[in-house]
Amino acid sequence: MFFKQEYIASVETNPSILFFDLEMTGGNTRYDEILQFSIVDLYKGVVFNEYIKPRKCKSWKDTEAIHHITPEIVKDCFTINAHQATIKNLFKHADMVIGYGIENDLRFMKKDKIFVGKNTIIYDLQKSFSRVYSNDNNMPSLKSCAQYYRCPNLGKAHDSLIDTYITVYCFVCIYGLDMPKWLKDIVEKQKSN
Repeated sequence: MFFKQEYIASVETNPSILFFDLEMTGGNTRYDEILQFSIVDLYKGVVFNEYIKPRKCKSWKDTEAIHHITPEIVKDCFTINAHQATIKNLFKHADMVIGYGIENDLRFMKKDKIFVGKNTIIYDLQKSFSRVYSNDNNMPSLKSCAQYYRCPNLGKAHDSLIDTYITVYCFVCIYGLDMPKWLKDIVEKQKSN
């Protein structure tokens, strides 16, 4: 399923195409919670990026070593409840919601009663990239996808905002779209650093 830029543009003058990523205290939806939630609009850039204070989890040493989100970072943040209406409103009006390896993210969203609109297309870029990258059923990492498409360093990996930027970059490359201006600006800024 390949989109050409003109087909996407013909859907609507400015379709709402949102990319998202989450960082969590762990991978178990029964016990773990969301720590960071980022949403980026393909045409507008960042529309939501917040650290989230867990309601119950007090420690997450295993995942802290990966995403470097400490209890100290989120201690004064709002819980997911405070952000639900904003996030739901963004997703409810989206034409397409895209992420990379999003099955677990969607389970966490469901746990917190965050759903996309009933007519919204949910698209996992990892599944498309796996067909390009590998003949077996392995699901390649976002890092592998970024390397394949020569994504420049956009910041530290496992920050949900940076991972979302990388997903947008790879999506644009896979489907031959024009790089959005906001992402071009980020790429240029990173190159000059």
